Amino acid sequence: MKKVIFLLLDGARKDSLENHINDGLMPNLKRVIKDGGTLTTAVTVFPSTTGPAYLPFLMGLFPGNCNMPGIRWFDKLKFSRNKGSFYSHRSYVGIEGLFFNKDIKKSQLTIFNIINKSRSIFNEITKGLPVKFDLTNISKVFHKFKSHFYGSHHIDNIASDKLLNSLESDAQFVFCCFLGVDSNSHISGCDSSTVVDSYVNFDNKLGLVVDKLIETNQLEETLLIITSDHGHSNTHTHLDLVQFLEQYGYKVFSYPLIHKKYLTDIDAAVMVSGNSMSHIYLRKDKNWAEKYTFPSSEKLIDDLLQLDAVDIVMTKNEKNQIVIKSTRGIAILENKDSGLQYTPLLNDPFGYKGISDFLTFEDSLDKTFDTQYPDALVQIFQIFNSPRCGDIVVSAETGFDLRNKFEFPEHKSSHGSLKSDHMHVPLIVNKQILNNRIRTVDLFPTIVDFLGFNCPNKVDGKKLDIN
Repeated sequence: MKKVIFLLLDGARKDSLENHINDGLMPNLKRVIKDGGTLTTAVTVFPSTTGPAYLPFLMGLFPGNCNMPGIRWFDKLKFSRNKGSFYSHRSYVGIEGLFFNKDIKKSQLTIFNIINKSRSIFNEITKGLPVKFDLTNISKVFHKFKSHFYGSHHIDNIASDKLLNSLESDAQFVFCCFLGVDSNSHISGCDSSTVVDSYVNFDNKLGLVVDKLIETNQLEETLLIITSDHGHSNTHTHLDLVQFLEQYGYKVFSYPLIHKKYLTDIDAAVMVSGNSMSHIYLRKDKNWAEKYTFPSSEKLIDDLLQLDAVDIVMTKNEKNQIVIKSTRGIAILENKDSGLQYTPLLNDPFGYKGISDFLTFEDSLDKTFDTQYPDALVQIFQIFNSPRCGDIVVSAETGFDLRNKFEFPEHKSSHGSLKSDHMHVPLIVNKQILNNRIRTVDLFPTIVDFLGFNCPNKVDGKKLDIN
């Protein structure tokens, strides 16, 4: 029986993984690659953060097309109708993470709706999965809470035990999250000795999985996928975006102080994801239902770009075009049939060379893949597809993030931005991949096809050619 074992090494950097393999610290991963496997690079989604960046794997869709534009979001229309509405804002960090499945549109299917014989371990997106097959359904809140505040390898050891037991079941698809690298990176920095130990611990667990598959004669018919949802970069300075807007004169709504919506006449909201990107929502003419567009936002955008922490700022203009601005330049991005129209107006805001005019999604990926901003044009376009997207979207500069207060423990490493440190992720498969340019969203149709199922709905990814 064919099966897919999907190991999500949350927060893993491609270069770190390669270095640890070359240094002999990850012999089991090296064994998978040498025994007919592939180690390559894929591009994740924006925001490059846990939760939204799981959606490509489990739904085959970009976060914006799932209306999940961040780990935190604000719904201006719903808030305008009822500021007390439970559905007007969300933070999946904490107890509201339990509502991730409820917030996904009923018409949008997950891989669990398609592949009945599935298992899930330390994953919040379980729509369509019977409760008994969510192997950490009861314990995940406690263990994730503990891992977030204290790190350690304990959560990965539990994940490994659950995974090994699942290999003895009739499961065709197993999605298992290893969270140690991500948690320990936030606490101690992405290149700390503790994080290196997390990579090594994962490799030890991988060895047990491979040995079990060999022992039970399952390896030949198993597609083993190891990847990440985002990378990391060390953080030395925290900009408090909420405080900046308050000093600017706004009355700001943000987590965890959500009770402020009842106490003051708020006119702005800040929703940070991964700490290196944020949505900013602004009330226009006393009406939250109205979009705040460029050039009305131009002065605020220019002032944001004066901050060392801010790299790229995006918004929409009155023509529904996306305006992209940095200290390097400004450009317009707009939707065209089967592609995008990209027009730098002065210098290119990303520093791209020779990229302009009409681009298919494939062109955009190919031309930007090896730059500091891989696939940025498509990723910006998709996030603005979400009705919950901010009026202004901010991507942070390397070394900085956008949240300071109420972030315990202090983040020593962050993610979420458009930078390649966060957008490039490792992809290891125990078979040969013939594609050169890969998005993480391509893995969903690849898995479904490998197991002999059909995609019942349109997806954003394309099936990879696997030998």
